[in-house]
Amino acid sequence: MKTKEAHSRKLMGRYNKGFILSASVKVLENELGELPKDEVYKVMGLAGGISSLSFVKWVANNEVIEELTASTLRIGEKHFNYLAQLAQSGQMKKAKFFVSTMMADIDAKQKGQKYNYAKRFNECASKHNWEVITINNHSKIILMKTDKGNYYVLETSANLNENPKIEQFSFLNDKALYEYYTEFFDLLEKNALYDRQGNRIR
Repeated sequence: MKTKEAHSRKLMGRYNKGFILSASVKVLENELGELPKDEVYKVMGLAGGISSLSFVKWVANNEVIEELTASTLRIGEKHFNYLAQLAQSGQMKKAKFFVSTMMADIDAKQKGQKYNYAKRFNECASKHNWEVITINNHSKIILMKTDKGNYYVLETSANLNENPKIEQFSFLNDKALYEYYTEFFDLLEKNALYDRQGNRIR
């Protein structure tokens, strides 16, 4: 399997302007060309210019995402609102998220305060019929099955949020690896710590 490497140099020093989704996708398109077929794309995201969401949007710009499965420590509000836009536009049909207990635990400790990320994310997920599984998770993996018969896998150090740190991404189109991770997520789902209403069950 071939490997392509890219560095988001074009976005270095721009983090003070915030994460710009369209610009980050443009960098991927310019530096990598087309979506992976039999290559592995290795990308180092610098200064917060590239996010896991950049890859999701890149796929959604070219193919309908029939099923998205994502594991992350936490998901930022801006990012789940971007994903909601994909759902509303029909670019993403189904989604399942594996998040850590951290989001719910922080909400529980900060009742009445302004963040309430878990609560707002669960409300957004409910609105779009997304599945949310809360477990003691630290993995960061995104799977995308598309209408063109592709099975994209993103392995990364990045959570689904903005981060001004250096992050690593490995992006490929591999059905066998997709199915391997799908089996892993099925096992995680059986050990969920919260029900779909956000109530702790273990």
